[in-house]
Amino acid sequence: MLHIIGHKNPDTDTICSALVYADFLNQKGTEAKAYALGPLNKETKFVFEKFGEKDPEHIKELPKGTEIILLDHNEEGQSIDNIKDLDIVEIIDHHKVKIETDKPISIYIEPLGSSCSIIAKKYFETRTELSKVNASLLIAGIISDTLFFRSPTTTQIDKDLVEKLNEIARIEDLEKFSLEMFNAKSDLGNMPVEEIIKLDYKIFEFAGNKYGIGVMETTNKDYGLNRKDEITAKLKEIKTKDELKAVFFSIVDILNEASYTLTSGDEETEMFTKIFGAVEKEGALFVDKLVSRKKQVVPRFQEYIK
Repeated sequence: MLHIIGHKNPDTDTICSALVYADFLNQKGTEAKAYALGPLNKETKFVFEKFGEKDPEHIKELPKGTEIILLDHNEEGQSIDNIKDLDIVEIIDHHKVKIETDKPISIYIEPLGSSCSIIAKKYFETRTELSKVNASLLIAGIISDTLFFRSPTTTQIDKDLVEKLNEIARIEDLEKFSLEMFNAKSDLGNMPVEEIIKLDYKIFEFAGNKYGIGVMETTNKDYGLNRKDEITAKLKEIKTKDELKAVFFSIVDILNEASYTLTSGDEETEMFTKIFGAVEKEGALFVDKLVSRKKQVVPRFQEYIK
């Protein structure tokens, strides 16, 4: 059996694409199962409750030699803990290629707004049966990763796919549905500060050093800004504990398409300001129209540090 896994700190796109791709493979006669590398965030839980989907099994490791498919990621630091003991047979992703394998494998990378877009294309191109629930999950993943087409990662293909998927899903008001998703994501209550940072958090390697970059996409930026002192202290702690060069945490104001970034130290603040032309606002580094880690933040970090 093939085991399909998305990245750590799973988001709606990584979970939904893995689940629906498992259905695709099973329909094609290949036994497959999707897993989650951690608990679901509130947005994904909302989506699952709305469409009656069950949580995938949560795992941290798999037995040595297990055949796996990496979905929505391809960097070892973002993947299952014992990835070096496992047999990667396929990668499906919409990010830059980073991983190395010791044998030829199937790799499908396309610069679309989400991995759910890639899975949707597979269904339509092969004329495979797509259920109403799975079409709804794919729409949710695309909406989540593109911020309902606000992100610069969005392509016309993503928009066309949502329209085609909704012929099956029949979600009456996609704008309303997107706001319900984003409001669910923003409802963090008294969540511990490290959990907030790690909700959407990835480690990247630039010029031999590791950097942590976390994102909180929200319709309520004040929630994060009101806890900025806690967050900043925790960023410094994470930097030391995980032996990172720097840690950044961006509060992305979805509806106003802007971000407020906190850092793990003065040197990091100076670097971020220089790279992005940030200005101080409400105790954070404000940048208008900076909303995508993949398309805007990581490439510019990489270029600057290189």
